[in-house]
Amino acid sequence: MLWSLSAEITESAPRHQHKLFEFALCRDWGGRLVAGPAEIELRPARTILIPPDTVHNFDFKAGEVGRLKIVCIPPSDLPRFLSPMQVVMIDRLCRSGVSVADYAGQELWFDQLSDLIVDGFGNDDMRTEQLSWSTVTLLLALHAKAQHAATDHSAQRYTAKLRDIVAWIEENLKEDLTIEQAASRFGLSRSLLTKEFRHYTGKSFVDYRNTRRVQRAAMALVSESNSVTEVALEGGFSNLSHFHRQFKAYFGLTPAAFRRKLIEERGA
Repeated sequence: MLWSLSAEITESAPRHQHKLFEFALCRDWGGRLVAGPAEIELRPARTILIPPDTVHNFDFKAGEVGRLKIVCIPPSDLPRFLSPMQVVMIDRLCRSGVSVADYAGQELWFDQLSDLIVDGFGNDDMRTEQLSWSTVTLLLALHAKAQHAATDHSAQRYTAKLRDIVAWIEENLKEDLTIEQAASRFGLSRSLLTKEFRHYTGKSFVDYRNTRRVQRAAMALVSESNSVTEVALEGGFSNLSHFHRQFKAYFGLTPAAFRRKLIEERGA
């Protein structure tokens, strides 16, 4: 049974997981999907396929609004409505985790297709249900085709290496690692790694490294009594001003204000 919902979301939801395929159709700018190491920006004419049992949430900062059509599909229903080839296609796609496809400049047809998917939990009208399923099937096929073109069959070839690269970054966050170092160490060309790393994490190499540094710094501010300067240096930021800018860009607060907010919330 197909379940779908059109929503304008302004608040972050708790991280969760379920036994359903979740297919998000993004219809405007605002917010991001957080799933494992990936932080995927919500932008117009973008589809995001979240495999079952993937821990994730939609995250929004103050003032952000996400306009989404969210479609949830039980795995047991796929063979009823999709061809065997399409089921295999979706299964292969999901083995690499969350996937993203973009249709920039094609917002009109994207929105029109999205509107064909009727909101609700199933539908008594067989024609309406068929139209919804057919539209979802089309969008899934376009999503898979975009993945195929974007990765040049590389999803399975490079996932293990990308996982190792992310682990290597994690182990060396204090170091100013570069994508050139990563490419040399893991035997990939710089251009290929640039493309595949963004596809895997949703960010450039530097942005991902800095985001993880900021996230680790935030945890230190939560759990440790070190000064902001000590936290910055321990997190790999040698320039305090750069640390403040990166932290505020991510959390909307300076590190000091972030810590004060934590103290206020604890005292509330």
